Amino acid sequence: MKVYTVGVIGCGRIASLLEQETHRGNPNTHAGCYDYYHRTRIVAAADMSDQRRQAFGSRWGVSGLYKDWQEMLDVEDLDIVSVCTYPIPHRDMVVAAAQSGVKAIFCEKAMATVLGQADEMIDICQKNNVKLSINHGRRWDWQYRKVKELIDQEYIGVLQSMTLHFSAGLANNGTHYFDMLRFFAGNVQWAVGCLVDKDSLDPRGSGYFHFKNDVQCIVNGSFGAGAQHLFELIGSKGRIVVTNTRPPQFKIYVGDKEELFPDMPKDQEINTFGSGRCVIPLSVVEIVNGLDLDQDSISTGHDGRAALEMVLSFHESERLGNSRVDFPMQNRDICVLVRNEDFISSAVPE
Repeated sequence: MKVYTVGVIGCGRIASLLEQETHRGNPNTHAGCYDYYHRTRIVAAADMSDQRRQAFGSRWGVSGLYKDWQEMLDVEDLDIVSVCTYPIPHRDMVVAAAQSGVKAIFCEKAMATVLGQADEMIDICQKNNVKLSINHGRRWDWQYRKVKELIDQEYIGVLQSMTLHFSAGLANNGTHYFDMLRFFAGNVQWAVGCLVDKDSLDPRGSGYFHFKNDVQCIVNGSFGAGAQHLFELIGSKGRIVVTNTRPPQFKIYVGDKEELFPDMPKDQEINTFGSGRCVIPLSVVEIVNGLDLDQDSISTGHDGRAALEMVLSFHESERLGNSRVDFPMQNRDICVLVRNEDFISSAVPE
């Protein structure tokens, strides 16, 4: 079977360096998972830091090392490119990779800094028949997929409302949680948001999402680091609770009775979010299968854009005096940076 060649842009934590954190199971990075899977082979990597770049090459046996990611795309014959930087350069990197002849791009979240950039990324990938996948990792986790399956089967009745508790910047980590809300309930109709730390590059915030199927969702993302529940999904007959622990705890209630959440298959235990190693091996396998069968990922560019729009809707609502923001958002230029334009990561190999 075909082995797909891979190039990695950015040799920092999620690309490679998390492998050196001993409390995590391995593999848990893009490079680790490509190296682990027998149908992908890393042949090139790019990073401005000589130290990170050389350490990446030594660890993964990669000789095609570049300071300039554009040069890597020009020189190397790549099937898959992983974009492992912060969001500001994502648009330029994805557009260039799609035009270089690659077959698939695996891009870190947040997908972009503005909706207009996300639209460009989606359009260029469609034009060049490139599979674009965004790393919203919970979509590959068996337990979160089981939650969606139970909701779709109306095991807890018709989904009526959701609550989300978390404490983190909206764009860097909140995007994961917002993506899950949409995963469970579908597309958003309108939103209201309120930011704290307004001068931060990635503020926290709370608010409300109203989904097109009339599911209502209250978001507490402003205060408190020890929220009891990450998600509470309330249906007409019961509820599902995902507790914010490591590993996460999944509980299901029908009426007033707690029922056993389905047991995870043994072959899925090692690839889970918050326990085991991580879910990136599952996403890599899915990308390869998608190339084999011409199928899209479960986390497409459209999904990444939708999560970004949810994040930006809180910013837009704040700008408008905490007013309702209808979807699709009309303001396609409102921006969230996460990091400064001149940000240089301090992550270094040990």
